[in-house]
Amino acid sequence: MTVKHKSHRNITVKKRDNIFSKHGWIILSIHGEPYERGYSHGSLLAHHFSQVDKVFKYIVVDHFHTTFDEYLETCSRHISPVVMNSYPEFYEEIRGISEGIMSKQSALPVNVHYLIAWNAVLSMYSYYGNNHVQRCCAFIASGDATADGKIVMAHNTHSDYASAVLGNIVLHVHPAKGRSFRMQTYPGYIASGTDWFLCSSGIIGCETTISKTNYKPQFGAPYFCRIRQVMQYANHLADCASIMQTDNAGDYACSWLFGDINTNTIMLCEIGKNRVHIEETKNGVYYGANSAIDYELRSIDTTDSFDDSNSSTGSRTMRLQSLLLREYAGKISIANAKTILSDHYDVYSNKTDPGERTICKHNKSSPRGATDGKVVDSTMAKTLSFYGRMGPTCGKSFQVKEFVKKHPKYKKWASVLQEMPHRKWVKI
Repeated sequence: MTVKHKSHRNITVKKRDNIFSKHGWIILSIHGEPYERGYSHGSLLAHHFSQVDKVFKYIVVDHFHTTFDEYLETCSRHISPVVMNSYPEFYEEIRGISEGIMSKQSALPVNVHYLIAWNAVLSMYSYYGNNHVQRCCAFIASGDATADGKIVMAHNTHSDYASAVLGNIVLHVHPAKGRSFRMQTYPGYIASGTDWFLCSSGIIGCETTISKTNYKPQFGAPYFCRIRQVMQYANHLADCASIMQTDNAGDYACSWLFGDINTNTIMLCEIGKNRVHIEETKNGVYYGANSAIDYELRSIDTTDSFDDSNSSTGSRTMRLQSLLLREYAGKISIANAKTILSDHYDVYSNKTDPGERTICKHNKSSPRGATDGKVVDSTMAKTLSFYGRMGPTCGKSFQVKEFVKKHPKYKKWASVLQEMPHRKWVKI
């Protein structure tokens, strides 16, 4: 397939750029220079953008309480110039994605500014005052904490069941410059969004959102550009910490969990707006459940109480501590990591009861919960492979009609919600 874009160069989706499906995941490989790989990305995933457009617009209005046009204008004012001027490589890739999409979906106005605003959704929660987003549980362990002394990393995403279904893309990027990497992501994203990635440098990473931030970001470099820079260009853990702090906007506060499989060293890199906390070890475990581990960061940049077992963050944090530091201490493995991510024990009620306070999160009265699971160890990471489960981490299905019938106040969500059937863990 060959088309001409505005500069009249012939652009071809290379035979080596491919796409296939596996147990709910869509696995995609792209190669080359920024525009070239972006064009392949956009063209191969173009048919997903009718749903992306529908969900994107719904999220902006429902979560940010503003109009879609106002949101696009705000992102165009605050974020597009930074991407264009400070990250020209990524801007060119986004331009390629846009033109690849519109070569197949010409009716959709998916221009560069639209895609930057789509990539920036997570950055904009704190801007619009929705600072209570709680998006995941995660941990990374090494040395005495694991069964073989090497790294084990695990993560599940907590999201609404509209956007979550779009996060089933596993994108393997082979850039002309820098390192190749594989990440879970969304159509049109240049970074992960769910923040799960494995790099040919030996760097692996994930994160958990730090919720209840008490500030409004003043934009420097948006988080999605900084973490993409890590994936493509970081060679050591020190690079990860340095890149994430450079021109930090405070736009998406996170507890980043990084590992280097070359040295079996793991790092906790917690970044707010006014406080950064970094530590690393070869013997131990770091974890996150949407509450900063560092007391000073929690005190300065959030209103989080941390140790309230009746809260989702407090209960999940306490349960992770119990499982990682006691029950599975020295025994953390791929199999046990899957079990931990699927855990339904509620610390507050002191019983197995899947809900808002459990690691495998289930919201019984809203269309949100744990929407995937991923686990990897050092051996798998050498080939950029991991185990993933698309859908609720425990394997339970989500059925739209059944949910809306039981909770009619969410009838308006029915147009954007999609089924999440039972899926198996699968090697990717």
